[in-house]
Order: sequence, then structure tokens, then C-alpha cells
Amino acid sequence: MSICKRALLYITRKRGKTLLLFALLLIMATLVLTGLSIWKASEATQLDLRQSLGGKFDVFVDWSNSPYVVKEPVKDEVNEETGKTSSSFLMYSTVQFTPENIAAIKGISGVKYCSARQDNLLPFDGLSLFPGTISTDAKYQGYTKVLGVCSTEDEELFTTGTVTLAEGRHISAGDTHVAIISQDLAERNELKIGDYLTAHSYSVEDQGFTGPEIRVQIIGLFTPHAVEQFGETVTTYDKIQNRVFVDLQSSKKLDGGEINYGFSALHVTIDDPQDMARVVAEVKALPGIDWNAFTVEMDNETYENAAAPLATLNELVVTLLVVIIVVSAIILALILTLWTKTRIHEIGVFLSVGIRKSAIIGQYLIEVLLIAVLAFGLSYFTSNAIAGQIGNHLLEQSMQTGPEDDNDVVSVAASVEIGADNLVQKPLPTENGLQVSVGLDNLAQLYLIGFAIIIVAVSASSITVMRLKPREILSKMS
Repeated sequence: MSICKRALLYITRKRGKTLLLFALLLIMATLVLTGLSIWKASEATQLDLRQSLGGKFDVFVDWSNSPYVVKEPVKDEVNEETGKTSSSFLMYSTVQFTPENIAAIKGISGVKYCSARQDNLLPFDGLSLFPGTISTDAKYQGYTKVLGVCSTEDEELFTTGTVTLAEGRHISAGDTHVAIISQDLAERNELKIGDYLTAHSYSVEDQGFTGPEIRVQIIGLFTPHAVEQFGETVTTYDKIQNRVFVDLQSSKKLDGGEINYGFSALHVTIDDPQDMARVVAEVKALPGIDWNAFTVEMDNETYENAAAPLATLNELVVTLLVVIIVVSAIILALILTLWTKTRIHEIGVFLSVGIRKSAIIGQYLIEVLLIAVLAFGLSYFTSNAIAGQIGNHLLEQSMQTGPEDDNDVVSVAASVEIGADNLVQKPLPTENGLQVSVGLDNLAQLYLIGFAIIIVAVSASSITVMRLKPREILSKMS
């Protein structure tokens, strides 16, 4: 009779032992499979979180230590009310980022966006702006914020969804004398794509925008995601509807000189926050950038705060899995050892008829594996029933034991600034809890782990008896 047939006959005859072993293996398999599925869900959520938040760092002129920073005095101004004279200074860097530097950074693997801008406050001829909710100095009435960019497609306000291109096209690196304004501003001034805005460059002598006339053509219209709510404070030039995007060349001309020929700061967004150190290192290794002039400031705090509970959950799940596997192997080995000692008579008979010890151990192994196949299969359904609840409970515990922070992005949402004080809320993957589901890959992992545990347990339980000689076994039988 084959060992497979003997194993099958034994487990069908010893129903009590079979049911007990089935229950033990089912509990063990359910716990292991639940742990594997939670671990998988945690890893998937971390990936979604990294893709949702990304990572970001800023590269900007080191105004304190750069040898290229120039500080020039500007004409003194007299306060008409107090009569006091105040001195002002113009500070700029003779080394700035160029469009070529931006293109090189964008070419690094893992970089999603690289945006740069020149901010100017200036008036456009005859342009009617949306009034702000707080008054400004008479000098700045009619002024709006003009952003000089290489490409609006990479500009942070567009990439974060703060504003969306509604008509026309984006400003690209090769454009000159072009602009993008809001649809609201266009309707207010009866403008459309193809029309022109007129402004004057800044004059250092007159301390105002009285220089040569500059015309930019409207090539696109944007819509803001949100505007300030009633009661919020915002100046006229800070209102998102009044924002104007122009190309870099136009921005340089409007600035009135060659002082700002490039960008003093870059904002880099990367796909995966875990790649932050590598990407920053590759940026610093790029040729053509004088790092005596610039410094890097990394901002990974949002991701680290959001990922902290998931990292804690991962450690907890791994620890529980190890404990479950070790304890299961020990309990299973102890039970099988006790049962093996009750089968000394059977072992003696097998040995007396010439059956080898390896065949006897093989029969015991097959007996347990036959029961395990059914128990592991049924654990797929029991784990599906409890994995989600256990996973979210563990996640809640991980969040409660994490560092308390009023600005904790785990419990709220990722936010990006728009306009003045408005926020666009982006829900994080952790807000709805872990999406735990038991997959076939988890079941395959369970079978591998479970069979390994069974082989170890059966081998350990058989040592005490199988090392005995036939004469010793017969003496124990008598």
C-alpha cells in the first residue's frame, strides 16, 4: 500500500484528531493570510501616498553666503507725512538659473516638474482689475502680480490644479511677448485670445513703469479652482483672477534691465519622495551650475508625516507575522510530537514489515499536508471577512501612537496655496482607511509559508521517536 493511501485512510479514520488539526491549521492560516494581506495593502497605500504627495525641494540663491550677490543703494525716499528720509537697496545675484539649467534638471530621472518664475508687480494700460477686500497704498492701485515663466505647463499653480488652462495653449520655452490671463479678467475687460495687453518697462530713473511700451499677446485663458471666500482678506494684486503669466523674455523687459535675466529660485517636484536624496545628489552633480551661488532646501515633511503611521503599521505587521509563524510552528510541532508518541505501536509494525523510517515520516507529512490544503483554502474566505477590520484597527492604533501635530496631514488633507489664503484640498489615500483584500498572490505565499512550517514541525516531532532503534520501539510497545 502506498504512503499516500495510508495517509488518507489514517485521517479519515481518526476524525477527532483530523478535525483538531484542521481547526489549528485554519486559525494559523487565517492569521498569516490576514497579516500578508494587510502588509500588501500597506505597501500599496504607501505607493499611492508617494504618488499622491510626491516630493519637492527648492533650489535658490544663497543670499547670505553667495559671492555673486550685489547690494546697490537706490534713490532715497522722503515720507510726506513724517518728513523722514528712508534708504532702500536693490539686491540681486549676478549668477542665476537659466532655461538650460531648468531643462537639465527636468531631464533627471524621477523629476516630475521643475518650475521657476519671476514675480513682478506692475500696471497694464487700461486693464480693469477685480478689487481686493483690503486697501493698498495708492502707489500700487491698479497693479497686479505678473509671473514670468519658461513654461506654464510646469508652473506649480497649474501642476497642483490651483488653476486650469481653459482655452488656448500654454506658454512654452520658445515663446516671446505672450501672456495667459484668467477667463474672469478677460470677460471683465472684453478680451479674447489673440488680443494684446500693453504695459511699460520699469524705469530706474523715474522709479516707476514709465519705460518703453511692451505688448504681449493673449494666447490662453485659465480658470481658478477656487477664489477667496466672503470675509477673507486679499489685496487686488494678490487676487487669483488678476494673475497674469508672461514669457521670460517679456518679464525681463518689463523688469527694466538685465539684472533679472534668469531665475533666482527653482521649485522641483519629484515622483517618489523616497528618491529625494538621489535626485538632489544628481542635481548637484549637473555641470553648468555654480553651487557657490545656490543652496538646496528639501521639503519631505508632508510625506514623512503622512507615511509615519503606515511605516509603523508595516513594522507591526512584520513583527506579528514573525510571531505567528514561530508560535504556529512550535504549537504544531508539540501537538504532532504528542501524537507521534501515541503511534509507537504503528511505527513498530511498519518497521517490522520492512517499511523505512523515511517512508513513515513521509506518511505523517502527507497526512498533515492533506489537511492543510483544505484549511489553507478555507482561510481565504475567513481572512477576507476580518482582514479589513483588523487592518484599519491597526492603522488607527499606529496613527494614535504617532507624533501629535496640529498640522498633521494624515488626518486632514494635503493642501496647496492659491491666491492669498485659499486652499485646494487633496484627500490622502489614508483618509478612507486601508483597502485590504486577500489576493491569490497572498494565498500562494500562505501555501509556501504554511508548507514550510509543516515540514519543520513534522521533522521536529518525528525526531524523538524515529531516532529509536526497532528493539527500543518494541520494548516500549511491551
